[in-house]
Parts: sequence; C-alpha cells; structure tokens
Amino acid sequence: MKRPFLIIALVSIVYVSAQDTYLQCGAIIDVATGKIHSEKTIVVSANKIKSIRSGYVEGTEDDKVIDLKNKTVMPGFIDMHIESESGPQAYLNRYTKNEADIAFQSIVYAKRTLIAGFTTVRDLGGSGVNIALRNAINKELVVGPRIFTAGKAIGTTGGHADPTNGSRKDLMGDPGPKEGVVNSPEDGRKSVRQRYKNGADVIKITATGGVLSVAKNGKNPQFTIEEIKAITETAKDYGMLTAAHAHGDEGMQRAIKGGVKTIEHGSYMSDETMELMKQYNSFLVPTITAGKQVEEKAKIKGFFPEVVAKKSC
Repeated sequence: MKRPFLIIALVSIVYVSAQDTYLQCGAIIDVATGKIHSEKTIVVSANKIKSIRSGYVEGTEDDKVIDLKNKTVMPGFIDMHIESESGPQAYLNRYTKNEADIAFQSIVYAKRTLIAGFTTVRDLGGSGVNIALRNAINKELVVGPRIFTAGKAIGTTGGHADPTNGSRKDLMGDPGPKEGVVNSPEDGRKSVRQRYKNGADVIKITATGGVLSVAKNGKNPQFTIEEIKAITETAKDYGMLTAAHAHGDEGMQRAIKGGVKTIEHGSYMSDETMELMKQYNSFLVPTITAGKQVEEKAKIKGFFPEVVAKKSC
C-alpha cells in the first residue's frame, strides 16, 4: 500500500474545497530525510498536494490560505491495527445496540482518530458497519481517516472471532462462513468470498485465542495450516492480503507458513518464528499500546468479565 502524503497540522484539520488551499507552515517534518524545513507553503488542490514551495506563498483571491506559521506540520500517521471499543458495557452492547446505533457512534470515533493525526487506518474487526463508515468517509458524508477494512474477522467455532462466545445456549446457534466462523478449507474459501462480496479491503483471521473474547484460552492455535492456506490463497485471488491475530507461537507459525502477510500482536513470539517471518516475507504489527491498556483496565474489578481479566495477566 502506497503511503499517502496528506499533510495535517497536529492541531488543525484541513477541509479541502474545489479551490486551492495554501497551508503556510512554520516548519515541515520531512520523514523521508529526517530533516525539518522552515517557512514552507503546501499547496493542496482537489484533496491532493500539488506542490511544496519555499516561503509563505498566497494564491489568487479565490484560493484559501490557512496560517500555520506557528505550527509544525508532518505527514499523517498510519495506524495498522484498530478495532472496536472495549469496556464494561461492550459485551452487553452486542445484545442491546442495533447497527444504526453502532454506525452513529462510529462517526464520533472516526473524527477523533483523524484529529489525533491519523489520516489512514487499517481496521481489523467489527460488525460490518465499518465498511459503511469507510464508504461514508470516501463520499465526504462524514469526517474521518481513509479506512482499509476487513469487515468481520474470520475465526473458528468457539474461537476468538466467534461472535456467539459467551452467549446463552438458545442464542448461540451455529454461525458459519457468512458470520465469520469456519471449520474447513471449504468454509475458509467461502468466508473470504463473502467478505469480498461485502466490500472488505483485507482479510483478518484469528489464528490463536485472544484476550478480549469470552473464551478461556488466549493463545492456543485455532486454525489448521490447510484452512489458513485456503483463506490466504482465495484472498490473493480476490486481490486481498491476509492479517492474522496471534498471541501463541504455534498459531503464528501456522499462519506464517499458511501465507499470512502480517502477524498482529505476536505476544509470545520465539526466535524461530522470527526467522520464519524473514523466510516467508511476513511482518509484525506489535500493537503494544493496546496490550498495555487491556492489562491496566483488567486491574479494575468488573471492567472485564472474569474469564477475560484472567487472560490479561
């Protein structure tokens, strides 16, 4: 994925109209060279950078000038792993909130993310509303970063991405590939094709157990290599890469050998697994802040269900 170079001020958001916009910057951080350049003007046209000029330049009377002379401006950040909000009410919300409720709430978080300086994010899990949010942002109906989304993550029965974990028996049912639950290579292929049909940009699997799911094991392997290969090969056919949530080492190794491009978290990664990643040209997305946040919140009694709190230690 080519890195966008949409410039933002750390304390300002640029709304671009049909006219050109001139951002008069006190300083610009050039991340390619590591240098800081003073007194520059960024010219934005049709939501793209047209040029970067020396000094404080103004356009015609029809153009817009934004004074950032006392600001330091840099390229927008990219967050490679975001998901849904967690908290004491998150597990109950699955049964009380409608998709419309989630959609309206997502608008708030999208704007906060952009204001925090993230102009592009890779979303790796959600209810499916995230695809609609991406579309709304692309159409400039709401404010938010560019989103590349996996839609609903793919797991196994009882695994980290099974949406019915923790439900009472009459609500569990038997979710399948459409809901993101697979138990064979054939299910895996169908789940990928369903996500392509839904409009996903990337595929996300849960190769091991996880902390926030209502299931007792946080790191056991949850896919066979054959299932993973069926998913990654089908994803490749449809022009998508595959990311794998993975805490446990065995699950990571299966994911890497199965063709996954990125390992998310990598909590218990061994030296052997690191060597495999180099061999198979895969990459680690460590999500360190997320892990620290969960560990901290788990110390608050009642913040997470007991089965979740135990796994966070």
